[in-house]
Amino acid sequence: MTKSAAITTTNTPRKEHALAPWQDQDWQRLWLATQEQARPWHSLALLPAGPGLSNETMLQIAVTLSHTGMTHLGGAIHVADGTRVRLADLIDFSQEIERCTRHEDKVLIALAAPNENVTSVSIAQAADCALLCVLRGEMRTAHARKTIEEVGSVHFIGSAMFRRVDG
Repeated sequence: MTKSAAITTTNTPRKEHALAPWQDQDWQRLWLATQEQARPWHSLALLPAGPGLSNETMLQIAVTLSHTGMTHLGGAIHVADGTRVRLADLIDFSQEIERCTRHEDKVLIALAAPNENVTSVSIAQAADCALLCVLRGEMRTAHARKTIEEVGSVHFIGSAMFRRVDG
């Protein structure tokens, strides 16, 4: 990972909040950290470090981060659900991401852990960059290392740490 890794601790998004989650300073810091990297991006893969973050939670993270980014940039940010992309659908999915980014649009791609979906590594490698999502106290360092190794450390702009929130 890069030396300027974006590390934050934030709650995984819930459906009910007093404030909209994207108004939370932790989410805003995470968004800004993705923008302060040396390489600009149009597609950012959000990849769990290992088992523990459900596909639904990864999609919620992508949606919340996109809303946060939209408040900053004032334009649309697409969310692509890559958590269940099958090998037979990989080319079509990748072409759709490419179509969006060709017009300078930003796309956040929610992915499943590599051990849960064989296409996650390929999608993360095809994206401009990736963000490693870690569930604090519930993911093993060995899984995170393996994920980074499978995708390639050069693809990651950093990591974000999340706490599980009940309710």
